[in-house]
Amino acid sequence: MIAEEIQKRIYTVDEYLEFEANSEVKHEFVDGILIEMPGESKKANEIGGNIYLTLRVALKGKPFKVYNHDVKLRTVPGRKYRYPDIMVVPTDDVDDTHIVHRAVVTVEVTSENSSGVDHDEKFHEYIALSSIECYLIVSQAEPLVEVYQRTGSKWEYAFYTSLTDSFDIRALSITMQVGDVYEGVF
Repeated sequence: MIAEEIQKRIYTVDEYLEFEANSEVKHEFVDGILIEMPGESKKANEIGGNIYLTLRVALKGKPFKVYNHDVKLRTVPGRKYRYPDIMVVPTDDVDDTHIVHRAVVTVEVTSENSSGVDHDEKFHEYIALSSIECYLIVSQAEPLVEVYQRTGSKWEYAFYTSLTDSFDIRALSITMQVGDVYEGVF
């Protein structure tokens, strides 16, 4: 009953942030609606962990921080807050202790249920942020890493399906291996 009441109510941003600070379950916020975040599969968790670890090691000593799915990203001020699976953020994004305002890279590990939102709503929200330079959509069903990268005012798309493939994340000046993303999974 409580979950139904939460879903029927329209929240302000302040109400959402207060509610979320005390909630045992995470919620994304989209135009006043709270969207409960389901638990992730073991595969998604392993893939996300692999990406997090790879980025942390590659960015050691560089002016970036890497956050996992427990930190919010404000995508549309006053309207939308998301929980990307992984974010890379400049170390000087310190405006808030629980919310990122200027992510450089976002990563979503997609499932059958989240694929539509990851490829549509989140895609449009993330690439509209002037700070975002790269968005990765990573499948947990098969080896597939989709890479969207900003080049000036345009976005480039590439995808990688072989565990021996590698791809650059230009904004971070690093190269990632698809095999590292899926280590222990496929």
